[in-house]
Amino acid sequence: MSTTGLSARDDRRQRPRNDNYMQIQKIIKNTSRLLIELIFPIQCLDCGKEKTWLCEQCFKKLEPKISNHCAFCESKTLHGETCAKCKPEHALDGAIACIPYSDKLIQTLIHAWKYNSVEAVTKYLSLFTQQSLELAQNNARKSSSEILQKGIHRIQLSRTVAIPPVLLDEPLIVIPTPLHPNKLKERGFNQSNLLAQSLAQYNQHWELMDIIQRTKKTTAQASLHGIDRITNMQNAFALSIPTDEIRGKHIIIIDDVITTGSTTNTLALLLKRAYAKSVWSMTIAYGHPL
Repeated sequence: MSTTGLSARDDRRQRPRNDNYMQIQKIIKNTSRLLIELIFPIQCLDCGKEKTWLCEQCFKKLEPKISNHCAFCESKTLHGETCAKCKPEHALDGAIACIPYSDKLIQTLIHAWKYNSVEAVTKYLSLFTQQSLELAQNNARKSSSEILQKGIHRIQLSRTVAIPPVLLDEPLIVIPTPLHPNKLKERGFNQSNLLAQSLAQYNQHWELMDIIQRTKKTTAQASLHGIDRITNMQNAFALSIPTDEIRGKHIIIIDDVITTGSTTNTLALLLKRAYAKSVWSMTIAYGHPL
């Protein structure tokens, strides 16, 4: 028998194993989804209407209240940029967030999404985030136009107003905040990755790159305060590609909620060391009291 025949037969022996593995993974995922639906029947998470996780009327209750403050000290800024006082100590250029986490409906949606594994909630949260982004872009264009009408030259505009690249519809690299492999296995999906994928589909100039790995299993940031949040994130991430691929690029980090900004700032520092031109954050909600 020829060597070619043996290789083909060996290939046929290997393929069923791979196919069986994929089938088992599919069965496990479908079974998990069915169990979730049995425990948590599909109904609007706000009004209880059946066959939808968020009905059209309740979706309209989500009103963007876009952050306009520094992510670190909460002082007022025009577009959420890091203020002049905090800038020397932080790598993150700014943070765009759509709604306060104190909003009860957004809390309910994010909790079901992250902790009850209701993956279908992604479409509602991503649509709301995209609508908020478009509102922020319109506001930025309006403010730029008003400044220009007052006689400031277009070349001076970027020096006068720190408009984020994401609000100027410039080409961006979009990076989801990574989960540790153990947490990913436990949850079944990375909510930040799902959100980043959806937003990249809405925006043609966005290139999704899942290029940061979580190398340390950290304590949940929500359970920590002050300096503990910073030390918790030390050496927690690593870049998985050569620095040349992001050198000189504008980057936006996607996550669900920003509170003190310590996690995102750690990622921004890693990216700035790889010579990223700018690093911004975009989240659904912000945990600041403002």
